[in-house]
This record gives sequence, structure tokens and C-alpha cells, in this order.
Amino acid sequence: MQQESLTKTLVFTFGFDVTAVIARLSELNLSGREHLIFIVPETSSSRAIASQKSIENHIAVLNTRGFNLSLEFLHVNERYPNKTIAQIFEVLNKHDRILVELSGGLRYLILATYIASCLLVDKVEIISTRLETDGSLVTIPLIEVNNISTSDFKLLQNLWQLGNGTQRQLSDIIERRISSVSRNLARLKRMGLVEVSESYPQIYKVSPLGEVFLKRLKASREVINKK
Repeated sequence: MQQESLTKTLVFTFGFDVTAVIARLSELNLSGREHLIFIVPETSSSRAIASQKSIENHIAVLNTRGFNLSLEFLHVNERYPNKTIAQIFEVLNKHDRILVELSGGLRYLILATYIASCLLVDKVEIISTRLETDGSLVTIPLIEVNNISTSDFKLLQNLWQLGNGTQRQLSDIIERRISSVSRNLARLKRMGLVEVSESYPQIYKVSPLGEVFLKRLKASREVINKK
């Protein structure tokens, strides 16, 4: 149990530059019990596959030298931002003492990983990246996601419980005017927390990112209420 509490999780957005990853691993002064997560596109080129194999071989060599590193590749579909952020969140949420390195891979994956990390601000210890100008390593601030308004939270929660619904249905459930519900839904849609159909009347549902966000908000409020 004590060993598990000491274990760190190292997260990399990974592209083709194997040397950069290996260099970063050497800088981190590994204890030998870390878990490594590499976030990569679902549709990988032959070059990307070769790079991933090189990382696997490097970790295997380290483990023959007394290390006990575990490794996983998280493949995400870059065409679906909400699902990508939710997927990264769910995987990272299983771990503690997370260190995130955002120097490699697609810009899209870097942004998605950063957003997911901000949702896990109590678990992520540091986010770093290497500057393209001079190679310096810098720390990126973790911005804690502010709680949305009580009205937005109530609407999101009711929509999640309902499964999906129209503005009229939501208006009846939370006993507020449709115009007010419409404004809330528009704001939640801009945040990526709800999805809306193209049919009429429009049907709203909580997005995968919205489910993660709602879970995070509920957990935060439970902690506050216990204090």
C-alpha cells in the first residue's frame, strides 16, 4: 500500500520524437515504479507506430535494469473533442500524483490533455512543456475550472437525469421560463457540456464532456459540504 502511495503517473502527449521523450524521462529522476501514459491519435501512421514501438523497447530495457515501470498508450479519436477530453479525464482520474508533459504530439491532443488536467487539478502535480525557441522547460499553470452557476448546474443535472429533452420539458421540470432555459442551454452548448440535435423541436442531451464536468462538480460540492 505504501508503494502505491509513492507511485507517480507520468503523462505524455506523444508524436514522433522518441529522443525528446527519453530525454525527459532521464531528467525526471525516476524511482522505478512510475506508470507511464502516452496519449496518441487513434489513427496512427507507420511512423507513429514505429515511434511507439521504440518507446516500448526503451521501457523494456529500463525494466531489465531494475526498474518496474508500467506503460500504456491511450489512443483517442482526434475528430471528437468532447469524447477525447472525457476519455483522457477518465483514464487519468484512476491515478494520483500525476505529472503531465505537453511537449510532443498533435496540438489538438496537447489542448485536450491540458483541459482534462485542469479538471483534475487536485491530482495533477505539474504540467510542463519544452519551448520550441530555446528548448527550455517551463511549467504551465493549472487553472482550476470554476464551478458553473447554480442554475446551470441544476439544468445540467436535470438534463442528465432525464437523458434527453426539449427546452419545454426542461422548463417544466425546473419550473423556469423557456427563455431563461434557452439562455442556459446556449451557454452550456458553447462550453461543450451539452449537445443538441438538428431536428425540430431540438433535443438536448449532456455531452461526454458534460458528464465528466458534472461528475467533477458533484464531487467538489460534496467535499465542500463535508467541511
